[in-house]
Amino acid sequence: MMSKKDFLKNRFTRRKALASIGGIVGGTFLLNNNSVTKNVKTPSSQRQPNIIWLISDDVSRPDHGCYGNPVRTPNIDRLAEEGVRFTSAYATSPSCSPSRVSMFTGKYPHSAGAEDLHWPLPPEETILPSMLRNKGYFSANCAKLHLGTNGAKQFDKIYKNSTEWRQFAKERPRDKPFFLSIGFGEAHRPYKKGLIENPHSPDKVIIPPYLAVYYDEISHMDSEIGRLLNWLDEEGLVENTLVFYFGDQGMPFPRAKTTLYDSGIGVPLIAKWKGNIPEGMVQTGLASLVDLVPTMLDIVNIEPNKNIQGKSILNMLLDADSKVRECIFSERNWHDIDDHIRCVRSNRCKYIRNYYPEEPFGHPADIVNSKSYKGMLRLLDEGKLSKQQMLIFRSVRPQEELYDLIVDPNEFENLIYKIEYRNILEKLRLTLDKWINDTNDVSPEKRMINGINIRTGKWIARKGPNPRK
Repeated sequence: MMSKKDFLKNRFTRRKALASIGGIVGGTFLLNNNSVTKNVKTPSSQRQPNIIWLISDDVSRPDHGCYGNPVRTPNIDRLAEEGVRFTSAYATSPSCSPSRVSMFTGKYPHSAGAEDLHWPLPPEETILPSMLRNKGYFSANCAKLHLGTNGAKQFDKIYKNSTEWRQFAKERPRDKPFFLSIGFGEAHRPYKKGLIENPHSPDKVIIPPYLAVYYDEISHMDSEIGRLLNWLDEEGLVENTLVFYFGDQGMPFPRAKTTLYDSGIGVPLIAKWKGNIPEGMVQTGLASLVDLVPTMLDIVNIEPNKNIQGKSILNMLLDADSKVRECIFSERNWHDIDDHIRCVRSNRCKYIRNYYPEEPFGHPADIVNSKSYKGMLRLLDEGKLSKQQMLIFRSVRPQEELYDLIVDPNEFENLIYKIEYRNILEKLRLTLDKWINDTNDVSPEKRMINGINIRTGKWIARKGPNPRK
């Protein structure tokens, strides 16, 4: 497979050649057929690739057709067929705004000072649009950003709705490369019926049946992605546009969103760049959303700031055998309920450390108020939950959890006391300790105020003062 060095050399050489050919061909057709020249790009627009981020909200990795699920996602599947699909990509946090902090800064949420839900990006923090500006990029965000005032002001243009990428398409400067981020609202609760003409049938979806409307939300987003991909085709931008599709965290169901199990942090990650990265390639190596910024900078030849903590995964886009990480890290902090959980995950095993084990796990308000959670509470009161379902209601949680994800992908059997896993446990403990030390991950001395009652879902208080201040 092509190395990163060869990739960069060939890419820019190829661009210069295409630009020259474009000028010759454009001149010829200018004499014979003026209508053909509208899609001929000048050399100035060929210097750097356009970059598009398509970000789903509360969508787990498995819930796409290309990942083996019956949910209808033909356009996302097309991205996978024409690009690279990652099978082991993870969020740095199973909460929305902290996860987005990582994807835009290249730093872990606590390192960027915005680890708790709704905490805005601190004024001293820089995100990708500002990093790309020196290379001439015009940056725009459509819909959800969730970074506060400092994050929003670093874009050249902010649009309110995800469909307003069409307005961006008309208004973008034609002489500049662009970075476009679209933060879809799907599949965040609340759900709406009737989003698509042929809704998923509860009888034909993976159990439980309440996932049918969740799948409709994903299909609705997929349709909009399809319209954007068609626009790239029509404008002749496909070969000069890198498209990334990924999620911010796992699906909004019990034992998923806000947990550090794979159902909470496992996200889709797909990249397409015609003529520059392979088509139909499956990448099984570990990747983290904190790696997105350094990868973008690597592609456009910008030296990353020394404070960036992610790693470029450009080589992983070029070669299926390339691996960048031995493990990924993720963190849970305040999200309606105060909690402090950390994990490290290798290709095979995951180690989780619960800092407040004396209390039951705190799901967020949108899950506690969902039909699925209320149904589980009813079965809990009736004594009808299975052993695995009971795990989320334990009043005392284990301080440490260890799972072998090869034999137990659902993370049900805690192996902390299994002698045969002692060496793996010790190694992962030390690995997590080192990451905590290296990233200055200080445990809060004071607890935050819980925002909701974890049984009724009713708001009881707003977030308390930041204990780090």
